[in-house]
Amino acid sequence: MTSLTCEEQLALISKAWGRQRGYCFFPTISGSASEKKERILSYSEGPAFLWPRDRPKIIARMEANKHNDLYWCPSLFEAPKRQLEFAMDEHALWADLDEVNPRNIEDYPPTIAWETSPGRFQALWLISGGDMQGASWQGRENQALTYHLGADQSGWDTTQLLRIPGWHNYKPEYRRKDGSAPQGRLVTKTGRRYLVDEFNDLPAVPQATIVSDVVEGELDRVDRHEVWGRVRLLVSQRVRELVSAREVAGDRSDALWEIERELADAGCTVVEIVAVVRATVWNKFAGRADELRRLITEASKAVAARTPETKAKLEEEVRDRPAPTNLFLLVRDIKAPKWLVRDVLTEGAVGFIAGQPKSFKSWSALDLALSVASGQPFLGHFPIEQPGAALYIQEEDSPALVKARLGKVWPGKLGDKITMEDGHVTWVPGAEVEGYPDIDAYIGHGFSISDNAWQSWLDETLGQKEGGYKLLVMDPLMMMAGDVEENKAQAMTDKVFRPLKLLARKYSCAIQVVHHMKKGDPRTPQRGGQLLLGSVANHAWAEDSMYFRLGRGGDVICEQESKSAPVPGFKISHIRNKKWEPIVTANKLDLDDNDLRDGHDAEGGDQVDQPYGTDGPSRKAGGRSGNARGARPEGKVMMALRELGAGRHSPTTIREMTGLGNSGVFAQLNRLLEQGKVRKVDGSYELSNP
Repeated sequence: MTSLTCEEQLALISKAWGRQRGYCFFPTISGSASEKKERILSYSEGPAFLWPRDRPKIIARMEANKHNDLYWCPSLFEAPKRQLEFAMDEHALWADLDEVNPRNIEDYPPTIAWETSPGRFQALWLISGGDMQGASWQGRENQALTYHLGADQSGWDTTQLLRIPGWHNYKPEYRRKDGSAPQGRLVTKTGRRYLVDEFNDLPAVPQATIVSDVVEGELDRVDRHEVWGRVRLLVSQRVRELVSAREVAGDRSDALWEIERELADAGCTVVEIVAVVRATVWNKFAGRADELRRLITEASKAVAARTPETKAKLEEEVRDRPAPTNLFLLVRDIKAPKWLVRDVLTEGAVGFIAGQPKSFKSWSALDLALSVASGQPFLGHFPIEQPGAALYIQEEDSPALVKARLGKVWPGKLGDKITMEDGHVTWVPGAEVEGYPDIDAYIGHGFSISDNAWQSWLDETLGQKEGGYKLLVMDPLMMMAGDVEENKAQAMTDKVFRPLKLLARKYSCAIQVVHHMKKGDPRTPQRGGQLLLGSVANHAWAEDSMYFRLGRGGDVICEQESKSAPVPGFKISHIRNKKWEPIVTANKLDLDDNDLRDGHDAEGGDQVDQPYGTDGPSRKAGGRSGNARGARPEGKVMMALRELGAGRHSPTTIREMTGLGNSGVFAQLNRLLEQGKVRKVDGSYELSNP
């Protein structure tokens, strides 16, 4: 029979997919690998192709791998992963016949059959008029047909790989004396098609190959994520890497046994070991009828292999707990927290950079990471006490947007700066920094805090950095929480906040998580932490946090909270320019109530919130109770008029001097008119007693 072209081969095997649209796979093994170990290491799953859209790409992969072993999967998948849970309906049955000659099958002759190597065959049975949902599941038609024909009992499962009809076989044991690889050949492609119910009379799969319902039920009650989260730090780094591996590289049997033994020594039960290893790529029994029975057998051997020392250690861990210590003795040698960023963030603290939309929280988070990594002041104002490496994980913005933001923030940190302290403006020349700051980034890789595999990755990443990371910035929480409900306090604590705090303590690495805040109700003033979206566990977890709200005139007001030291809160202005040139006013007493966008003056019809950083009740600027108006701190408008001096000044001039919005300026002017401190003449204002 003449050789088939790649187009003809694809047209032939695609009959198994029916008219469905889904993802298909074409893994390879190097044709030049001469030993079994080399072949295992050269295995490549390759990309997922969307059928039929990616037909040209599939042809290109086939053409590019004519000198390698190329495989295909007879199932289509709803997601770009060759996993059982994503498999679509079957439109064919299949079998790795091994030495069963398809010409000799009388009761169920295959529709398409081909010889993969001398004397070894594979085949398809195409279904007419519909599909067979779940036909490749354990105990169903595909397994029953395989067992009935005496074919390879491990070649019937949903994710099975078959050889392409007419492809060369590069396995070393099949090479000819001259070193050439034999070419497979098509046996038949015109066999009969079958109706769905024609396989109903197949003998049932022997029950001995299926684990009892009791064992299945026990496994269903085990949460493998909880098990792995409990023991992952008790096993070696190599085993953590094996459990989180996405592809096989090396001997599966050795890797599986290594995982099972360390899980056993970590205190896992037989069923817990099975629950963990069953989901790994090292599960060599996956898809087999006796999968669970074999895994349970291996796990039992692993538990039995515990050394006497390990058994004694596990027993001691159960009964030996530390005795309470006198509180004063316990805290005697504990040192006070050290600032990482003075007046902002202490070493190893966890917390939020949270804010309302468009309040520059992501910009400030990037500024913070760059500041710690470079030693340049945060926002051009707060000194870095302990410069060091920073890790920046971004899961909301695209790399292009991060690049644009970085291109504005980093040059701004190196340029000349204007500082304002006690009403005095000072010019500070730009800094000189050689090379790039020590900041590592991870952008748009689907990082999930609650996922145990990602937690292990983060643990290893923090631990492998030479000198360690001083700061980890994660932006934003809502894109990284993963498979956990943000409004469930216990779930967020167990799966997100506790693991992060453990890592912060373990590596003395401060962690700042960017998060969103809801808009507050001016009638019931709340602190910034109380306005965090999600569970109340969010606020309780935080140790050092910054909460941003929009102020008047384009400013941003930052309310700070810290469990370690008093922090003043601050205002950021000059941040809406083409350059990143933030100016920080760090004394909260200098902030005027009318700076807050959420609050308005009574004369302007709006209510004023309390100053940021205070816990006292709010008050209305036009209220008739409480302190007299004259007892209030002198407002910005009055300060501006004093600076402008004698004469009449327009509201526009006053607004430019104060940086306030129109409503803020007129609210303060109206109050000053009532108090007799200013006069209004032809739409302009002047001091009554300049």
